Amino acid sequence: MKSIRTFGLIAMAALLAGAAPPQQGIEGVYQNAHRTIRLRLAPCGDALCATVVWATDKARADARKGSGRELIGSQLLTDLRPTGPGKWRGKAYVPDLDRRATATVVRTRVDELRVSGCVLGGLICQSRHWGRID
Repeated sequence: MKSIRTFGLIAMAALLAGAAPPQQGIEGVYQNAHRTIRLRLAPCGDALCATVVWATDKARADARKGSGRELIGSQLLTDLRPTGPGKWRGKAYVPDLDRRATATVVRTRVDELRVSGCVLGGLICQSRHWGRID
């Protein structure tokens, strides 16, 4: 009888462990939905930053037209800090408009983030989905 109870406890612990996987960080390489930009989300100082590691020629040209800067190597997200489970807040840089904005990052799935932000006093707001590719 004792071995059945022990087996039951071990099985219950295994089920509970499977139901609540540990919280995974958001660090990694992500690609936008149009597959035109890839960025690496990694620690920088005591926060997180997202740096462009690859972009299509068109995305690079659009960024140069808007900001005069090279897109690859640009930090699109800076100073990201957790604000709750699966949520971060920081700054976003929009190279096409050469503007900075407050950004909110929400983990919508284990392998997907939604980045939202507004520029020009809230006149232009956008959300973009980024999927983990690493």
